[in-house]
Amino acid sequence: MPESLESFKKSADKLSKCIDEIESRSFNARKRNFNLSYGENKANYLAGSVSSYLKELKMHAWAFSEAARLDNESEEKAVRILGLIKKAEKQKNGDLSGIAECVAEMRDIAEGLDLAKGHADEPDFRMPMLPASIEPEVKADVRELKRCFSAKCYRSSVILCGRILETALHRKYFEITGNDILETNPGVGLGKLIAKLNDKVEFDPAIKDQIHLVNKVRISSVHKKANVFFPTRQQAYAIILYTADIINKLFR
Repeated sequence: MPESLESFKKSADKLSKCIDEIESRSFNARKRNFNLSYGENKANYLAGSVSSYLKELKMHAWAFSEAARLDNESEEKAVRILGLIKKAEKQKNGDLSGIAECVAEMRDIAEGLDLAKGHADEPDFRMPMLPASIEPEVKADVRELKRCFSAKCYRSSVILCGRILETALHRKYFEITGNDILETNPGVGLGKLIAKLNDKVEFDPAIKDQIHLVNKVRISSVHKKANVFFPTRQQAYAIILYTADIINKLFR
């Protein structure tokens, strides 16, 4: 079982116990008419813990949904779990029983998750916390990338790596300059974009080399040439790992 899935289950258990304790303390306070500052402080601490555990659940859920190759059924279950976390977050300032129901349901779903179908030799595209403006798009591309690689569509895998990289670099340029280069220069290529970024911030030479390599292989895969280029599995694997490394260095 992936470590992130095991951690998710442990966090779900801790959250359930926390809710039970809050409800128990609330019941005892009403029953015995307690009004002690210690009890109030403890209740506030527990209420804060609910929010913390929900954040933990979301982090672990994203990790096990991305870290392993999911079949369609397992991926659907992972999406349902993320939906339940979102539903629970909306109730965190209100109905604890509603949160408890969400946790119980997502715990049941997690028990039925079988991530052993993933292949250990597939690249692990782990990502840092991404800006909210690009996170959904990048995650969607990563899921598609994994499907392509699993289906042995290596040219498509490399092309998606270029797309992910462009999305990340456009965002990085906006963060540094405050200007949206997609509006001022929508056709800018990766080579020119990294050159523009290099004028604003000094990149590690290794990152520039990796970006240029990813771009070179992407161009060979996309553009029509006399000799059609088909990346091998090993080449696609390396490009995916390079792309993941670049994204982690850009947003760590």
